[in-house]
Amino acid sequence: MSGAGHGARVRVFISYSTTDADLVQRLKDSLARAGVDVWLDHEQLTPGAPNWQRAIRDGIAQASHVIYVASETAAESSYVYDEISLARGKGKPVIPFWARGTEWHDCIPLGWGLTQYVDGRGASFDAGFSMLLASLGITVVAPSPSAHGDEPNLTPAARHRALVHPLPDLPQHLSSLGFRGVNQNGTPAIVPPLITVPAGPFLMGSVKAKDGQAYEDETPQHRVDLGDFQIAKFPVTVAEYELAVRLGAVIEPPEFLGVTWAKQQLCPDHPVVCISWQDATAYIAWLVRATSQRGWRLPSEAEWEKAARWDAARGVSRIYPWGNTFHSNRCDTSESGFWATNPVGSYPASVARRSGASPYGVEDMAGNVWEWTSSLYKPYPYTVSDSREGPNPNDSVSLRGGSWSDDASRARTAYRSSDKWGGRDVNLGFRLALSSEVGSS
Repeated sequence: MSGAGHGARVRVFISYSTTDADLVQRLKDSLARAGVDVWLDHEQLTPGAPNWQRAIRDGIAQASHVIYVASETAAESSYVYDEISLARGKGKPVIPFWARGTEWHDCIPLGWGLTQYVDGRGASFDAGFSMLLASLGITVVAPSPSAHGDEPNLTPAARHRALVHPLPDLPQHLSSLGFRGVNQNGTPAIVPPLITVPAGPFLMGSVKAKDGQAYEDETPQHRVDLGDFQIAKFPVTVAEYELAVRLGAVIEPPEFLGVTWAKQQLCPDHPVVCISWQDATAYIAWLVRATSQRGWRLPSEAEWEKAARWDAARGVSRIYPWGNTFHSNRCDTSESGFWATNPVGSYPASVARRSGASPYGVEDMAGNVWEWTSSLYKPYPYTVSDSREGPNPNDSVSLRGGSWSDDASRARTAYRSSDKWGGRDVNLGFRLALSSEVGSS
């Protein structure tokens, strides 16, 4: 990153606990790329320094700002308390940057309860870092184009947009899977890789003679014609959802059976869970605004099933995304023995003997998390004309895919479950779809 738009050079003193050194190093490196001078004790103090207290006092005196890296261990450190007390005594602005911990009050000195802070925990780091720079008086920050895979030869207009609207940081794993950071209008967001499912018919539902595990609500098998559409290759992740939470567009997923939002944030490349249908649609409404792309939505039940199982080359619908025989090493179900979500993309199409991909290359459609659809749970045959594409609080909405806590029979591509649109669970998330005929607004 490179900084611009500020006058006198910003110099910061970072006060922190050594247990947070890994996070502090990331913060220091990001500040340095933004053109900020940083004073860190382990860099400025040499072993055997005769008066290290004087060096720290001088570092604070020479700083334009002091950043307190907030965590539970930092709140208990007498050295940190003395440093920020000295800074306040000298009239230095002290900016709390919350790096680690679950409760803010446990990460601050007594009396700081009403202090404004920047939340830079986990996937919030990028958005928090942008707020931190604004607090330092640095109004323009440009991400390195190469770091996000952007074209380095930007036009002046594109370069100006990049300067004004920095992209969000991506977890390394998500970046390798094809997720992209975007910022169309000052709202950073993450968009998933998409798979195009061509227009045409497919066979929806089950034939009990061919699938002995089939339930009545999966029958009769029938032909459904669909237009072309795009579907996300993976379920929505914690990192994606976190950006909307951070900006207040959606609520934090509430704690459910011991799964807190803080625990979810520790796994940014896992599917987000404890999500209701209302939460999912609120997130989608925010994503439409953030990306200026009108077509984001939940997939219909028919679209979900076609993307999960239809082998167009053979004209057959598979029982599982990869074929008709269950393999516990191709999905995250109770047979796999994890009893928790796995990172998205854990069963990649590129690894033949472990691939859980569908015929179209869509992944994680068996197990891991249940996924909301846009369709009401109604008997077959499936048809749009019976108003099943209009969820309301008095009806149940179709869920698909099974989860880490379900067995193989529920991970079948034709298996149907449902819940009221306000329902939440530790194994319940969602996947995005995009209407191919709808362009940017």
